[in-house]
Amino acid sequence: MFHFLQNIVYLAALMATLFAAPVEAKTRYNVWAKEKIRYNYERVQTDPYNAKLRMLLGNAYFADGDLIRALAQIEQAIELDSAYAEAHCNLAIVLQAQSRATDAETSYRRALDLDSTLVDAMAGLGTLLCRRLQHGEGIDYLAKTLEYDAQRDDARFNLGVAFHRVGDYRRAVEQLEALRARYVEFPGSDRALSQAYFSRGLVLFDAQLVSDAITFFDKATALHEHADMHYAAGLAHMKLEDLPAAETAFARAIEMETDHVPALHNLAVLYEHTGRLEMATALLNRVVELTPHLATIDAARNASYDETILME
Repeated sequence: MFHFLQNIVYLAALMATLFAAPVEAKTRYNVWAKEKIRYNYERVQTDPYNAKLRMLLGNAYFADGDLIRALAQIEQAIELDSAYAEAHCNLAIVLQAQSRATDAETSYRRALDLDSTLVDAMAGLGTLLCRRLQHGEGIDYLAKTLEYDAQRDDARFNLGVAFHRVGDYRRAVEQLEALRARYVEFPGSDRALSQAYFSRGLVLFDAQLVSDAITFFDKATALHEHADMHYAAGLAHMKLEDLPAAETAFARAIEMETDHVPALHNLAVLYEHTGRLEMATALLNRVVELTPHLATIDAARNASYDETILME
């Protein structure tokens, strides 16, 4: 049985990487955010019934991390102009940042009721639905976002991840390859595409298309190595009776993860098959150390009742 790589790609972690920066740069950014607040606050004081100015102030507060004041200003913008689609969309973004997913969904849908072409609302709602495991509808909104704006890299990334989560690895690969063709350094895209390649390879391997599977395993490891990928490649090479390539793959899996029991066991089998019994024994002893329960389970499974032995 495969020792599967757990597929997890979370936007919050990726955004943390995206915004990682030296302290000096972050300080400059905060100063600019404060200046935007001051500037828009003064404009609101001179024209307090201007919904657009209220939203701009709310956006400035949001950029500075002040979600409470951001929410208050955007809500006031909506009170002043209930048909302001962008304000409903930005309200949804703030609500989502506050982990109020249900309220955020309502605001996204309200924004799209007012303006069905508002790509920010499409992208936001699609991503939110996918996070809530409503992948079918979420994928539809993300795909529609790209119909209106093919350069929305965030939507394409999330669409690729969503396809991966529902098991459509071919489309996941298509979207993530298209993303990297446009922006090769998009945060997390190398890891996400690597996992999509790996999953696609596993499907092909199960379908007995072993050579094609190896191609995808090689693509996966070229982007982001993982022990399971090398292990799967080793199994594929063994199936093609390419023992040197299988040995290399299993050895690399063990180098990356020293307690990778399936790789240890299969490399031991390969050593036995090629007459290197001492090397095989060393690996099998390591497997026994890592899985002491297996000997007992196998003994119980294979036990037979023999009265002659009992009588002795």
